[in-house]
Amino acid sequence: MYFVFPSALLAGFPPIKPWYQQSVILKTYQQSYDWRTPWEKREISTLTGMAIVVSLDLSTDTSISETNSFKNLFLLTTAEMVADATLIEATRKGNRSPFQAKLVLMDYAANLALLKINDAIFWENLRPVEWSSVKENGPADVKEIFSLKLNSQQKWEFESGKIEQMTVGHRDVSDAWFPLLKLSGVSFSGQGYPLLQDNETVGMILTAAGGKAKAMPAEMLYEFLQHAKSSPYLSLAHRGFSWRKLPQHSAAEYFQIPAETPGIWISRVLPFGTGSEVLKQGDYITKIGKWPLSYDGKIEHPKWGLALFDLLFLDQLKAGEELELSVIRSGKHLVLKTKVAAYRENGRIVPLKRVGFPPRYVIQGGFLFQELSVNYLRMWGSNWRTRAPVRLRLFLELNNTVMIPEKNNSAAFPSASNVLSDEHHRIVLVSQVIPDPLNIGYQQLSNAVILQINGQHIRSLEDVAAAFKNPIDNFHRLDFLPGSVRMSVILPANKITEANRRIQNNFRIPKLQVL
Repeated sequence: MYFVFPSALLAGFPPIKPWYQQSVILKTYQQSYDWRTPWEKREISTLTGMAIVVSLDLSTDTSISETNSFKNLFLLTTAEMVADATLIEATRKGNRSPFQAKLVLMDYAANLALLKINDAIFWENLRPVEWSSVKENGPADVKEIFSLKLNSQQKWEFESGKIEQMTVGHRDVSDAWFPLLKLSGVSFSGQGYPLLQDNETVGMILTAAGGKAKAMPAEMLYEFLQHAKSSPYLSLAHRGFSWRKLPQHSAAEYFQIPAETPGIWISRVLPFGTGSEVLKQGDYITKIGKWPLSYDGKIEHPKWGLALFDLLFLDQLKAGEELELSVIRSGKHLVLKTKVAAYRENGRIVPLKRVGFPPRYVIQGGFLFQELSVNYLRMWGSNWRTRAPVRLRLFLELNNTVMIPEKNNSAAFPSASNVLSDEHHRIVLVSQVIPDPLNIGYQQLSNAVILQINGQHIRSLEDVAAAFKNPIDNFHRLDFLPGSVRMSVILPANKITEANRRIQNNFRIPKLQVL
C-alpha cells in the first residue's frame, strides 16, 4: 500500500480545482420493495450525494496520460446511496447533462459501492485519487480535516472540521464492526464526499448531519478496492464472534478463568470471520496476536492508543494472514492458530436487512408465506423494535442468544455450525391471507409461524413449495406454532390450482412464487 505523509501542514483550504477531476455529483432514484405485499414496490424517493473517482489498478502512478483508457476507472460511493436504486445519475462539474451509472459491486455491510459508466466521454480528464493514511492523534492542527461543500451544482467549496477520534463503529443493519473516523464541524458534506487531511485524501464520508460525521478511513477503502478485483468478492476483515464482559467473579470461577485475568468472554461464534473456525462458545480470549486484551475488549493500538480490538483490522490484521488467539478453555490455556477472515452474510435464524434482492415468498390458496427477517420487521416503522409483535421479536433475539455450556465439558461448547441446528433454518410464517372463496374463515390469520405442512417440518420457503406437492388424503394441512389465531388449517388439494389462478388474476400478482 502506498501512503503519502507530507512533512508540513498546508495553511488554509486545499485547492478546489483538482476535485473537479476526482469527484462527481450523484443523484439516485430509489424504490424499495413493500414487504407487506412483496410483489409490489414503494414510491420512488431521491437521494443526492457524491462519488470519488478510483482505479482498480492500484499502482502508485495515476497520471492522466495513463488513465485515458477508462476500463480501470470506477466511482466509489456509499451503499446507502445506491441501495434499491432504479436509476443512478452522475454529473460532472461544468457539465449539466448527467450520465447513467450502473452498480457493479455493493458491500452493504461495509456501506461501500462501486459504479461504472460505459461512456468514454464521461471519463475524459478524470483521474483517480491517491489514498493517504490519516495522521494519528496529535496537535490540534493535525486533527484538522476538510471536505467538499456544494453550494450548487456548479459552485464547489470546502468546509473544515476536526477529527474527534478513530473508533470502531457498529453498523446495525448488518451487525458489523468496522474502523471509522468520527468528525465534528462537518455540516454540508454528505454521503460519498471525500475527506482530506493536509491536502491528502484520507477517507470518504459515510454519514453527516448536525455538525457530526462518520468517515471510512483510507486503509479500509484501499482494502475494499483490492477485494473488488477478486472473484468471488470478500468483504472487509472482521471478527468471527460476539463477546461480552464477564459480569462478576462468580462467573469467572464457574468457567475456571483465573482471577484478575483480563480478557473477553465469547458469547456466540459466528459462521464467518476471524476465529470462527477455532473458537467455541465460552472461550475466554486474553490475547489477539501480540496484543493483550483488557476486560472491556481494548488493546493498545500502536498508532491510535487504547481502542477496541476491532481497530486492528485497520492496518495490523489483513484477510488471509496467519493469527494466533490466546484463550482459556475449561481452565486450560490454549493458543489457537487461525487466519484473519472477512465478514459475510451468515446463517442467522432471522436474516438482517438485505438490499438489492426481491423478497422471497410463496402463495398457495391465498396464504402468503414469507421468511421472518429484519426487512419484514421494519414494516412496523422506525420504532419496530417495540411496535412489531413480541412473538416475532423474540425470534430475532435468537440471533444473539447466549447458551451457557456445561462446565468442564468441551463437547457442550457449540461450534459455528451447530449454534443453530441448521445454518439455513429460517422462521417461516403466514404473513396474511389474500381473500378468496377457498380461504373463507381463515382471512384473519396473520404473522402465524408455520411448523408443518402435510407432516413435513418447515425450515425454509423451499420446504413450503415442496410440502404442497404432497397432500395427505387429498387435503393440505397446515400446523402453526401455539399462540397463533389458529392451530391448524385444512385446505382441499383439488381446489388449490383454481384458487391460485383466481387470486393471481384478481390481485394482479406477477408471480405466485419467488425463491
